Amino acid sequence: MKSDNQILRERAVKNALKIDSKITVQEDSLSFLEFTLLSQKFAIDSSFATEVHFLKEITPIPGAPHFVSGVVFHRGKIVSVINLRSLFKMRERGLTDLNKFIILSYKEIYFGIIADSIIGITQKSTSAITPPPSTVDLKVSTFISGIFPDGVVLLDAKKLITSPEIIIK
Repeated sequence: MKSDNQILRERAVKNALKIDSKITVQEDSLSFLEFTLLSQKFAIDSSFATEVHFLKEITPIPGAPHFVSGVVFHRGKIVSVINLRSLFKMRERGLTDLNKFIILSYKEIYFGIIADSIIGITQKSTSAITPPPSTVDLKVSTFISGIFPDGVVLLDAKKLITSPEIIIK
């Protein structure tokens, strides 16, 4: 008679996912978190995005820059929330409970950015990125690494997180 461990091991081997040897990973591909602002798709290196949450309660900060929507209390910390639509001079739209916020972090710096929707994590080739067009506002282009062939705008997460303009002291 078989022991419980033998039965479980056989079942695990039988039910384990088979790896398709035809799947190849491009060496120049990275993982990105894709999200939308209005109808525009954006991507950010997923290594900088730590969490995604619904934007429920946000407390405005009097005297804060126009692109700071306020703060949220999250996991015992006060997190600033940046509205990229405002920072990038896009058409404004009111915030609802359907909006999400993505927590970005680098070293000891962290804050949230507002997204209208989250598309998900995707693998994209970095060799296909083209520079932003020269018609993009200089202030905005500072935070853009480039554009993918499918029109997704790649944000430079490190510049966004460490920008002296965004860090509130």
